[in-house]
Amino acid sequence: MSELPDLHKAMAESLPVYEAPASLKAWAREEARKAEQEASAHLPSSAPSRAGFRGLHQWRVAAGLLVAAVVGWGAASLRPVGGITPAASETANELVDAHVRSLLPGHLMDVVSTDRHTVKPWFAGKTDIAPPVVDLTDKGFPLLGGRLDYIDGHSAAVLIYGRRLHKINVFVWRDTGAETRGGPLEVRGHSLLHWTNGGLSYWAVSDAAPPELEAFKDAYMRN
Repeated sequence: MSELPDLHKAMAESLPVYEAPASLKAWAREEARKAEQEASAHLPSSAPSRAGFRGLHQWRVAAGLLVAAVVGWGAASLRPVGGITPAASETANELVDAHVRSLLPGHLMDVVSTDRHTVKPWFAGKTDIAPPVVDLTDKGFPLLGGRLDYIDGHSAAVLIYGRRLHKINVFVWRDTGAETRGGPLEVRGHSLLHWTNGGLSYWAVSDAAPPELEAFKDAYMRN
């Protein structure tokens, strides 16, 4: 059917490129084989009917595989080709969970202050790092406060900045050298940006657009 190439083209142009695990590839091949056998066994006798039946069946197979792929992406069982590793993918999902949880009433900040001289000392004795706290109000990223969180098996200092109607959670912990370096990510509709500096690992997470996080990083690192 002419619609199938169009569907394939639309999917290729609009969906991100991911590498599927071997188990998912094997499952898809086996399901396609079973579906083809089922279709052949039930083909009508006339040629026009056979063509229509096969076309409808192909649509069902394509839709089923698409649903399977979407479920896989949502569960973070796939990884971007040439990008984030499975371990970093797990960390990214934990960060998004923590960011979303922080937006619940009363969960965003342990210390509420726009004064960096109040926020920075608050972390003393509560974490093994001293995260750089800078005031970026003049850059459009006002400091809102800070809190402690627990990510990927260790504590994290979190700085909270605003960006118009958005919140940016900046998770900071000691750099172990084991994390994927750099690069923006998008996980479940949220933007993430990772970088390292001065022995610290930074993850900025927000529902703002990726360029906003890039602008935040540039402003933060210049101060």
